[in-house]
Amino acid sequence: MPLKTLCGLLAVVAVLLPVHAAADDANEIDLKLFGENVIRGWNGCRFGLWQKNRNPTEDRYAYVFFAPIPDGEALPAWVKIGDDVIEVSQRDIGAADTGMLEPFRLYRDLDNDLTVMMEIFEQARTDQGIEIADARLTFVQDDRFPFAISVKGLNGCPGASVEASGSAAGSDDAIRLGAPVGFDSLDRVPAPVLGAIATDAAECEPETTAGYSTAYAISDEMTLWQVPCNLYATHGSSVFAVSWSFHPDHATVLLFPAPPSMNLPDYAGLMNATVDPASGTVTSYSLDSSGDCGSFDKFQLSLAEGETVEFRLLEFREKTVCDGVETDPADFPLVYQSR
Repeated sequence: MPLKTLCGLLAVVAVLLPVHAAADDANEIDLKLFGENVIRGWNGCRFGLWQKNRNPTEDRYAYVFFAPIPDGEALPAWVKIGDDVIEVSQRDIGAADTGMLEPFRLYRDLDNDLTVMMEIFEQARTDQGIEIADARLTFVQDDRFPFAISVKGLNGCPGASVEASGSAAGSDDAIRLGAPVGFDSLDRVPAPVLGAIATDAAECEPETTAGYSTAYAISDEMTLWQVPCNLYATHGSSVFAVSWSFHPDHATVLLFPAPPSMNLPDYAGLMNATVDPASGTVTSYSLDSSGDCGSFDKFQLSLAEGETVEFRLLEFREKTVCDGVETDPADFPLVYQSR
């Protein structure tokens, strides 16, 4: 057999070889497939690549490369070699200038010991983001043979697209959110979001709270952030803001409208806010010090002009008589309901 043909066959075999359960040779890269054991239940936007003959929704271990995207920009990606989960960051700088991913990317770990070369051969934009039908990752590590593996994947937000949700809110511009992604520090909240809060919701002081925040994917380009505003003896308030991947230096604080009959200005801080991602609604309640009277609000996140979103008031309930009988705020007397 001619040498050129033999080398070509060996290259094909190398790409199609399954990932090892353990390295048979000290010079081989012990690449491992992973799933929930590494991605830690992340259900939000991501740039994920999995072995081409596997499916991460069906196979326990399928991923080769996984980078969370909490705010429109991917964090360092995770790969697993042996027992170690290694973070690799993109080192090349540039853009495809086509609205798609660059056909070639380069990633390295902090110690420059591991290099991951990514080649994207076939990709297409869908409702979920950019789906990759054919790609290859090549792992290069010091004192190891290079290891290549065929993959496919998604750069986007599975199940987190802007959709009509008439049954949830009775409106064609209602929004369904992606699964919540929690953060335990304000350091994980984008600086433009905190800057917008400082400018447009000056009464809020996130830095005086524990910093627990939540991000919800609105689409593959837009993220809703719930950030703690103020803490009180038994209650706390939140402020909501939107960030965009195509405008990374900008964010907007969303305001909540008061019932029309009250003739009050819109406000930013929402007491005891609870988000329902499936319907895109947010509920809030505020109780008197006795705990048996107060108010209840329900808002709908909806599409608005200018590539943004807004909150609409769906209903307002209020119990004005503090009679010593504790009642679920959602059952307070109805004062206003949108049509």
